[in-house]
Amino acid sequence: MRSGALKIALIYVVAGILWITLSDKLLLALQSHFDLKVVLFISSVKGIGYVLLTGVLLYQLILLHTRRLAESERRYRSYFDDNPNPMWIIDLRTLVFKAVNEAAINFYGYNREEFLNMSILDIGPPEDVNAVHTSVRELQPGMNDNGIWRHRKKDGTFIGVHITSHLIRTQKGGNVMAMVKNVKEQVV
Repeated sequence: MRSGALKIALIYVVAGILWITLSDKLLLALQSHFDLKVVLFISSVKGIGYVLLTGVLLYQLILLHTRRLAESERRYRSYFDDNPNPMWIIDLRTLVFKAVNEAAINFYGYNREEFLNMSILDIGPPEDVNAVHTSVRELQPGMNDNGIWRHRKKDGTFIGVHITSHLIRTQKGGNVMAMVKNVKEQVV
């Protein structure tokens, strides 16, 4: 983001310096051939022209940068959405699901809306609540091997899953991105 903004600012500065330098030299050359009022009028037109041209240039550069940023965001989002392993992102404070990928929807049987109205505590057995809170409190930056847990699918069956997670700190708290691997077809 910063490099794009820096490029736009540099292009603006270079265009401005070139415009001022070249157009002022042209005005000096015209001053001997035209009346002062005409030269002042041309100077005003030159200023308005600069504002219009640089406004269009800035608009095009920002539009190009925004498109590239959106494409990059779409590509990185697809790494999560299209991952063949069940993945989710939960709010670190509330443990509520913020995002789930298609593989998690297929694996657990809940639809996206159901997932986003649940917390991680809703898919585990009640006796694991304290262990979940402890595990979340102990997360470290980077990859975390959270071990094997029991989770309940929508149909009520329990499965054994191995969870790895990554703590994502933000200014307002944080999120946890987790990936699930099935370790057994069914756990009783």
